[in-house]
Amino acid sequence: MKEVLDSTYLPFKEKQLLNHFAKVKYRGKCVSNERHMSYYTNSIQRYHQYLADNPDMSGKSLSELKRPCQIEKDERFWVASCLMTMFYHERRLQMLQKLFTEAFGENPPITDLRSWRECLDGNLSLFFEVALPSPSPYKTWLRKHLNERQFIPHILSSAHGKKNLEGPTHIDALLINSSNGFAVLVEAKVLSDISDQVTFDVARNQMARIIDVMLEKNDHLCEPLCKRIPERSLFLLLTPEMFKIHPSHRLYGCKFSDYKKNQESLVDDLPHRRALNWLMIRRRLGWLTWEDFHRTNSDCCPWLLK
Repeated sequence: MKEVLDSTYLPFKEKQLLNHFAKVKYRGKCVSNERHMSYYTNSIQRYHQYLADNPDMSGKSLSELKRPCQIEKDERFWVASCLMTMFYHERRLQMLQKLFTEAFGENPPITDLRSWRECLDGNLSLFFEVALPSPSPYKTWLRKHLNERQFIPHILSSAHGKKNLEGPTHIDALLINSSNGFAVLVEAKVLSDISDQVTFDVARNQMARIIDVMLEKNDHLCEPLCKRIPERSLFLLLTPEMFKIHPSHRLYGCKFSDYKKNQESLVDDLPHRRALNWLMIRRRLGWLTWEDFHRTNSDCCPWLLK
């Protein structure tokens, strides 16, 4: 497989990228997860080949450009390029402290970690496309309340006898400090919006799912994912700046604003969770933009340079 040596959207070698996919269990053992790599390499090769064959794309139809140029709006590439650039910078600690201060405030919204330096000092890892199990309390609750959350007959019929009515939630990026359990779960968007429902629960949106898995411990996952402490985990929304300036243009903007301002909205979307410090959970929700990363480190998202 050809190494990716020089790409605007993924300026790292394949082997380096492979290190950023968390190990998964296979037959009881934790093994390297290589299944994501072909998506990246195929997309890059397709893009480079198309640019080589078509140096002038002016006036070409979108139907022709859509597939070979998908990389330009593909969240997976924006996330990998931006966060790896930050992660491998010699001043990453200072830069991350600055960004997290913008997103969450001067002090971490975590009761027993008093500074961003304390959160970030230690064995820091960055992973992409992380699958976190759906919380057991939610799946138990959904089985009991299925008729309140779904009304299509054939879907209700399919749910009969099933114990697992929700699969894993996929996290775009996860920054985790295995030394102290601190973690940041990143949901990244370029042009897409959040999913507003899942198969068996039409009232459950993607952001609520991520917050839900953030609050659940994962003791059975491979290291270092099993080291994550829910009470020391944060949710970070990462989007283009125009959608933060105009949050009503996207569902995630509306839901994020509602969750931050209205505790009852968050409680209503997580009905299986009770007796939580909802004020603290709301403080653990932050929003940054790709432009924030670019202003902090000009090598991040260089395509934003005007």
